Amino acid sequence: MDGRFRISLIFLLNFASVQADLWTEMARITDLQQFRALCGRYTVAQAYMEDTNARITVFAPVDDVFTYNPDIRALDQKETLSHIVDTQVVELGQGKKWYKQTLVRSTINSGYIYVTQFENNPGNFTASSLYEVCITVENNPRVICPVMYLNTLLYLPSYFANAGRICNHESNQWGMISGEQYLYKICTPIGHRPYPGTALSFIRDREDYLFVDRQYNNRDLNDLRDILDRTPDIALVIYGSSAWNGFHTFFLPNDKAFSKIIDRNRVDREVLLAHVTGINRVLFTWPWMYDGGLHYYPSVRFSSNIIEDNFKLKLVMRNITDRRTGRYDLYAVSEVYERYGQFRRGSVWAKAGILVPNIPVQNGVAHIIDNVLGVVTNTIDQLLMDNPKCTTLMRYINQIGQIVRNYFSATGGLVTFFAPWNEGFDRIPEQIERRLLRDRIWLEQILKLHIVPAKELTTDEITNETMVNTAYYVIGGGVKTAIMQENVAATNGIIHYIERVLGVPYQSLWEILKNETRLQRSYEMLNNLQLKYTLDPWQVLTPEQNMTFFVPIDEAWEKVPPTLVSRMNDGKHGLALQYVFKRHIIQGQALMYTDLRERTYVMMNDEKVVIRRRGRYFELYWPRGNRVARVIEGGEIAGINGYMHMIDNVLIYEPDLRASATLVQETAGTMLVLAVVAFNHRRLLAITLITFILISSYFELVPLTSAQDESQP
Repeated sequence: MDGRFRISLIFLLNFASVQADLWTEMARITDLQQFRALCGRYTVAQAYMEDTNARITVFAPVDDVFTYNPDIRALDQKETLSHIVDTQVVELGQGKKWYKQTLVRSTINSGYIYVTQFENNPGNFTASSLYEVCITVENNPRVICPVMYLNTLLYLPSYFANAGRICNHESNQWGMISGEQYLYKICTPIGHRPYPGTALSFIRDREDYLFVDRQYNNRDLNDLRDILDRTPDIALVIYGSSAWNGFHTFFLPNDKAFSKIIDRNRVDREVLLAHVTGINRVLFTWPWMYDGGLHYYPSVRFSSNIIEDNFKLKLVMRNITDRRTGRYDLYAVSEVYERYGQFRRGSVWAKAGILVPNIPVQNGVAHIIDNVLGVVTNTIDQLLMDNPKCTTLMRYINQIGQIVRNYFSATGGLVTFFAPWNEGFDRIPEQIERRLLRDRIWLEQILKLHIVPAKELTTDEITNETMVNTAYYVIGGGVKTAIMQENVAATNGIIHYIERVLGVPYQSLWEILKNETRLQRSYEMLNNLQLKYTLDPWQVLTPEQNMTFFVPIDEAWEKVPPTLVSRMNDGKHGLALQYVFKRHIIQGQALMYTDLRERTYVMMNDEKVVIRRRGRYFELYWPRGNRVARVIEGGEIAGINGYMHMIDNVLIYEPDLRASATLVQETAGTMLVLAVVAFNHRRLLAITLITFILISSYFELVPLTSAQDESQP
């Protein structure tokens, strides 16, 4: 059984007579009152639900859907009837993987609805104990309820009716049966009212009455209509095919999209096929976002009367969220993995997103977009100027003239450019931004840090040996940032849009330490020490405020004996713990990883630590304690007051516990020197001697020589 538990499902079937119809049962469900009120306006919808012999399935939006999408409260009768299927969809309650991922059903007003099953990630199983994922209603005499016993695993996929997500993960009462009628709750809008025809009919139909009372039309699809007329085989076999032969997802460029293409001859049959997914792959907007965005559907290939998947070009939807407002824009993206024909590697994004999403047609679903997918016509410079999120970047580029801009022109050769969005520049502190605009040499260095010349780097080939890791993060100048919009293809290279400016820190070392997940143990220890104020200056005014901090990661503290760690954090050895951390800090120098050299440094606690190279790595060697800590590659983080490097060990040993006593002895010795200097002043001498005696008796000082002897490795 591969260590997995056997699935134990017991179906409790009660076939007692039902007195109430679906309309009456809905009155008992508190979160379906908005949908019931909507259906109550129309006689046909209410009549179907009152007829217990009508073999129907209702997909009912819960009240939260009406709250967050108030426009659906004004649905007309035909749009309301689009939520009712004229057959029973029993597959939703079977709790098993379907043979076909998508089921096609008809609505009672002659529309089409696509019921899709998506496997969740990872594992497709959910553990529970006596948890009912039921198709049931409270006090209903007839229920179907798969009961899962303790320590069993249950198959819990995600289901969608068009764009509506069925609430099988939100509620254990997500469906019901009343007589011959089925009802399932949905937690997102179901989408537009279906169009009574194929995608080709939707593009070609010119009668205005077909679009009366619909929230979409085909008035902006004239250029696409003309191109399909010139390629009748693609038009009839793919765009005009019946759902019985297979259904697809169609991305339909509008007239504005075709106006951006200078050479119309580039739009051929291959470009038309690049806007259609493979057979039996339907992709609505809400399923993509709720299921993790893992659906990179291949486009379709048509040759010699054979329709097959084209894995060289894949289609996907992406959503980009605005961090300030929380609103998101949805994009259609074509990703070319292997260059063929006129298609070059990289992705083409629909710039303004999907204009009209989720239009069900007879052979799939259609989305109207504002860009022609697969066709690359603009240079990097043109893409940056057209992007409203890069206005600040263009202002910085224009500040220094053509020095950097020549890289982005058509004659500058191939480049990979990591372009910061406006929000990346907004994170920069004001004093650093003023300096950046004044210092043209530094500004040029910062902008060139974002350019990789003579290479087209896409995310599927970027590794740690180049510049970016495969987790879609890039590190430059000690600043780590996420790639928000990757692989945007241009005629002269690739653009990756990032959320921060490389090489320009905007946080202090203390703020970085606070937010870094791998350094939380060091942060907790430093949080009670005075040293944290040194690491967190409001503004760097003197060179002494710059520092290089070698911070032990959480795994490094696990190598230290637990008794030593607990004594350091017992509240009585704060000075000793601070003394240990100062051993990891070089004060007055901000050293990047590339600035490290094989030499001896005097640390902040006046001890000597050797930095030496071992193979491709640097390591710290502390001679007194005979401790070695390797500097982790890629663990460099820049702050406004220096650089932070992660290390895999702690430069600490047992005699460090006496460091507080040693510090007190040094303080007492200083007082004696002052006393000798001021020996003529009897009152000052008396005060100094009394203070020294009190401190010595309180801390029970040990001789300095013994502490130094025991500290030898």
